[in-house]
Amino acid sequence: MGISIDKDDLTRPSSERKYSLGEVYVDYSSTDAIKPKYVYVKSHGALTASQPYQVSYSNTVGSEVISKAPATIGSGACVGVSSVAVTSGYYAWLQFGGKASVLCTDTVAAGDFVEVLNAGTGLKLDGGVSGSTAEGATSLGIAVTAGTGAQTIVLSGKGVQIAAS
Repeated sequence: MGISIDKDDLTRPSSERKYSLGEVYVDYSSTDAIKPKYVYVKSHGALTASQPYQVSYSNTVGSEVISKAPATIGSGACVGVSSVAVTSGYYAWLQFGGKASVLCTDTVAAGDFVEVLNAGTGLKLDGGVSGSTAEGATSLGIAVTAGTGAQTIVLSGKGVQIAAS
């Protein structure tokens, strides 16, 4: 049923690598219908709590799976968030599936699909308007709560397209 981790590590980044980079952890103990999914990365820079980051790859030994600012890609991008701030160069778990607190730069309503754009620091309404209830290739998740700033979003856990704008 998956790997075993110290669950405190989900909110405790480390200067030393504790797990294999790119390792995926599913929290089967969660009572949520959609179990939270996490991926282990090395931070590319200081990470802001709840801000979306793209998971990427590097040819640097010890940094093969890294976080980065979202960048335009046609499909398959894994985007996740850390529940806590992460120091540059530290190892951390990014949540990419299930309910998470995610920064939203647009005002979302419950039921709105959301996306992240190139160099985005928060989620936007998919399609640019509230009431965006049609899931598309850029849909990263769906809002559970309404407002701007940190909102509860159900992250899809699937690879998505990141549009330029």
